[in-house]
Amino acid sequence: MMNCLRKNVFMLLLFFLCFFSTQGQSGEGILGRVVSEETEPLEAVAVVLLSVKDSTYVDYTVTDVHGDFKITDAQKGDYILNISSLGYISLYKNISYTGEKLDFGNLTLVEDTYELEGVTLTAVVPVQIKQDTIAFNTNSFKVDPDDNLEELLNKIPGLEIDSDGKVNAQGNEVTKIMIDGKEFFGGDPSIVLKNLSADAISNVEIIDKKSDESELTGVADGNKEVVINFTLKESKKNNGFGKVSAGAGLDNRYFWNLNYNKFTSKTQFAIIGKTNNINITGSNIQDFLKNADGVDGDGDEEEEQNSAQKTKSLSGFLNTGVAGINVGHEFKEKKSLNGDYFYNHSKNDGTSVSKRITFSNANNFDYVAENEYINTKDNHNVNLDYKNKSNPNNSLILKGQLISDDIKSYSNRMGRYFKEEELSTKNDNLSNVDRDRKRANLGINFYQKLRKKGRSLATGLKTSFNSSAMKNDQNTLITRRVNTPKESIKELNTIRDQKLNTSIVNFNFKYTEPLGGNHYMKIESYMSNKVDRENVYQNKTTISANNKEEILEYDYDHNENNYQTRLAHSYTAGKINTYAAMELQDVIRSFGVVNETAAVTDRLFVNPMATVQYIPKRGQKYRFNYKKNIRRPRPIESSTVVNDLNPFSIRKGNQDLVAEKMDALTLSAVIHDFKSSFSFNTRLQYQYSKDAIIKSVDVDDDYVRTLSYENNGYKRRLNASLGFSQKIKRLGVRYSFKNRNFFNTNNAIINFQLNEVTSKDFLFSATLENNNKSLVDLKAGAMYSVNNTSFSIERDLDRKYTKQQYFSMLDCDLGKKVNFNTQFDYFIYTDDAFASNENIPLWNATVSYSFSKQKSHVLKLLFIDLLDKNIDIYRRSTTNYFEETTSESLGRYFIVSYMHKLNSRPRKG
Repeated sequence: MMNCLRKNVFMLLLFFLCFFSTQGQSGEGILGRVVSEETEPLEAVAVVLLSVKDSTYVDYTVTDVHGDFKITDAQKGDYILNISSLGYISLYKNISYTGEKLDFGNLTLVEDTYELEGVTLTAVVPVQIKQDTIAFNTNSFKVDPDDNLEELLNKIPGLEIDSDGKVNAQGNEVTKIMIDGKEFFGGDPSIVLKNLSADAISNVEIIDKKSDESELTGVADGNKEVVINFTLKESKKNNGFGKVSAGAGLDNRYFWNLNYNKFTSKTQFAIIGKTNNINITGSNIQDFLKNADGVDGDGDEEEEQNSAQKTKSLSGFLNTGVAGINVGHEFKEKKSLNGDYFYNHSKNDGTSVSKRITFSNANNFDYVAENEYINTKDNHNVNLDYKNKSNPNNSLILKGQLISDDIKSYSNRMGRYFKEEELSTKNDNLSNVDRDRKRANLGINFYQKLRKKGRSLATGLKTSFNSSAMKNDQNTLITRRVNTPKESIKELNTIRDQKLNTSIVNFNFKYTEPLGGNHYMKIESYMSNKVDRENVYQNKTTISANNKEEILEYDYDHNENNYQTRLAHSYTAGKINTYAAMELQDVIRSFGVVNETAAVTDRLFVNPMATVQYIPKRGQKYRFNYKKNIRRPRPIESSTVVNDLNPFSIRKGNQDLVAEKMDALTLSAVIHDFKSSFSFNTRLQYQYSKDAIIKSVDVDDDYVRTLSYENNGYKRRLNASLGFSQKIKRLGVRYSFKNRNFFNTNNAIINFQLNEVTSKDFLFSATLENNNKSLVDLKAGAMYSVNNTSFSIERDLDRKYTKQQYFSMLDCDLGKKVNFNTQFDYFIYTDDAFASNENIPLWNATVSYSFSKQKSHVLKLLFIDLLDKNIDIYRRSTTNYFEETTSESLGRYFIVSYMHKLNSRPRKG
């Protein structure tokens, strides 16, 4: 089976290479030059051939820097030639192409001073580009009636959503998502993408957004964030729209969804609701999944993995309930207020089996745990966003947030320790944890443009207050020297009440002075104060004839003041931006148990930094960044109090730790050639740390793991990613390649012996899909990833594990009312440490029937995991152990659902 699959991947790659080499342009075709009313050439204008019969997309290209275009692959026939660019009135020409050269000479576009609805044809222009915006027309992609925005983004080249819900565009993380240029539910990508309908969207715009300071002053500072803006279809504006859907199936599976939206030029209103028990989330629940199976509780909560995969996928059974409301209003141009409330209820339960191999220079053992877990979370989230950029000389931005979390966790874990394959110790743990967390954040930023051009000042204040109360009630039954004459049993009842209050105040001030000739001097100052106050009461009782109590009670304070002053120079020109600065940083820390002598440290650092960004032409961007960072010891790493809540995992801080000094270098390149439909992005990041804060682990003969921290040696980390895709127009397909490499090496001290841990990750994927997705959406591909982890003190325990995925998808319309979708994935897991190879086939299918032409009433049959083979596998390698966890999954289920569009009637006029 594996040899066959690998052969198929090889043939797929060979197919790509062969046809890529054939992509040349002939000397004939349809050509011309697009100019403005002033006869200036216009670059990146979309030139599209449309069918005369139904105005559907046939072929397209874009103009180059001289305004020239050429379409070489068109068949003989009659077409509509559409020429369009953002900010200009589209031009249409009826043409007859005979196969001979057809040169139109200069074609003039008129600037669009106002918008008219329903006057011109709606052309399917796949991609448009203007300045820092790339716009994808959603009509170029097959969008089903019940698709949400997350499913739409997965169809757009260069966009991907990773396992923890983060959106990446051409290798850069998307920081904010907007609807028609306005924030929606606080700009939280997970809420927006999972709850808004895809068929309401006209264009998906990827924007390199300038900083707020640069937008006000007009002086580029090279500081940009990647933002995605969804523009609504004209039929959805000033007209309420939404969907309601519900479904039920075997094994009591169900779901219910509602979203209603009304957007006008001044006001936006939206409500969302969702409930289901089929593992569909309504927001990002990665923090909720962190300890979902209870296994991490047996180790280090801050455990640093030595692999690229750091997040868990959803396993077990999830019940979700979501409700939210968003209201925004623009009082006048560039002055707006937006607020939202979001509630999320999650309940995740299931069982898992975890296998762990722990080693040291003298004490190696195996550990197996069976775990039953139930976790519930009730989250309330309120956001407020006020922006006033109406004054051309200054701007004010205010953001506020209130968050409340009520989390309850239940875990029943049966752990077994094996020495040379013989059962040695049992550890049965029953745990109930209640957490109540409250967070409040407020940020104020003010920007002022001064009289002299280029002179400006900016100031900001950000405060955060966090309050957390946790009650942990656990019972532990420990059986040592099992099945021997010296067998002993010890039972512990532990109650731990912990309260943690954190306050953070950050203030910044920036002043910019023009020096002439596009040169600027910047003076920047940052001040922050962080106060952590911890209150702990712990009662540990050893159950015996005479119960023995151990009481731990303390108040602990950790105060940190951080002062940073920068003197910087920046240069801004048309194609290049540079920024270089020298920073003086002073860190003062004071920490310890209240009423005892506090430990005090005061450290001064000099941090250089530099950024160079080069944009030689539209569609190309190269960026270099270097910065020296200081990582201060976390409170948990320098704490003077021993945490022995878990009798098999004890933590000690080290008050003598000093800050870790890290040099970080980043290189990135993004290239889009819209004329040839070629897209390329790459990113290289290297980090080197001195005085590295490393873990010191001691494992005794009773399998008790004591963790502390030391400054020792170095850390090195290298991340490299590369991706490219291109259309093969003659075949009507697009191919994509992605490659990611991760290298990490750091030291750890294991039972007083230095251990160098090195991890190497490699991932490669290839995808082939069709271009014209109006009726049929086809996709097939493969992904291969491998992790190699080595340990200097135990070479014979070096680990290698792999994951292979082969996937295919078909989405097609069978007539005007019937749609069929099927997906098949085949996973292959191998692991030489546990010899637990798994082959997992997953097959899903749906059939839907639309009762109307507008697809406003849809009946659907869903068949999920038809082969009933799904399980979840999570693997990690750490400083002195590696682990594999297998969790049960939802499994096979069938559902019948009905979807109704709200206000789906087309507008008149």
